[in-house]
Amino acid sequence: MSLLAWNCRGLAKPRAVRFLKEIVYQYRPCIIFLETLGKIKKIEEVCKIIGFARYHAVDVQGHGGGLALFWKTDGGVQVMDSCSNYIDFEVNHAQVGRWRYTGVYGYPERSRRREAWNMIRSLAERSSIPWCLIGDFNDMVAANEKRGGHVHPRSLMQGFSETIFECGLMDLGFEGEEFTWEKFRGTEDWVQERLDRGLANQGWKELFPDAVVKVGEVSMSDHIPIFLSLNRKVYMKKQMQFKFENMWIREKECYGLINECWMNGGSGSILDKMVRCCIKLEEWGGGLVKEMRDNLVKYRNQMRILRARRDAYGVSQYNAARWEYLGLLERQEVYWKQRAKQF
Repeated sequence: MSLLAWNCRGLAKPRAVRFLKEIVYQYRPCIIFLETLGKIKKIEEVCKIIGFARYHAVDVQGHGGGLALFWKTDGGVQVMDSCSNYIDFEVNHAQVGRWRYTGVYGYPERSRRREAWNMIRSLAERSSIPWCLIGDFNDMVAANEKRGGHVHPRSLMQGFSETIFECGLMDLGFEGEEFTWEKFRGTEDWVQERLDRGLANQGWKELFPDAVVKVGEVSMSDHIPIFLSLNRKVYMKKQMQFKFENMWIREKECYGLINECWMNGGSGSILDKMVRCCIKLEEWGGGLVKEMRDNLVKYRNQMRILRARRDAYGVSQYNAARWEYLGLLERQEVYWKQRAKQF
């Protein structure tokens, strides 16, 4: 079981929704928490597109805010409270029982840090069951969580650290990218920070001892999505029946292949010719899908390797890999529309 948290900075653009569908396919989260900048009507639309069963949304206030929670099944998730800074809910897990999850969006203004810390303290007092928080806290606990720009005030790092300790919480650490937010990439003003994280109390840590937070390689916003995997189980894909992919229509070879199977099928029945077409299309079309998936992995790996490079060539190569990656997402848009209900 895995959970996704991402400050996506808006879902109005089709490219952002494509990216969300791609990471849903890649990580198979059961629960998704987003800071969206999106209206509730758009959240409902996205819920259907990514194939989730239920959602809870906090509407945009002015030019900021907007939160969304998506989950897979009708049962098992109960929203307890929500506001412009969090969605607090309980999960009734079949194997381990009840536990609590809070998706967090911290105040971006430094002047409101104390309000954010008191908010966490207030949430901590509401329940004693196993609890984890994950999201964009807009806060840091150490100087090495920032690269570039002005030094983060020590008083703010100390205040956040003390809040975590007083609430009986522990940082869940991370695998992958060191920083989760950046601005001005490739310029002299380039700044990177670790603003997104997962926290949990001791009860939750004991419930999920193998849990790990994974940081993604690329993002459509200035924040990278983070994934909370509750265990290290590998989920195997189901064996699917033949399906004609609409994306094949865009390939010139598709028409020739069908024509060849049909015309060279001899005196066989229509069913025989259809079976022959299915076999040939799976062999040919499956290769196209595999090539596309392999290239997505290739460009993700390139971005992971190049992301920390600050020289001009490294930045250029990272940007080139990123645009190739986004182009592939656009190419498979038709494929995702056909597959959306399966996830």
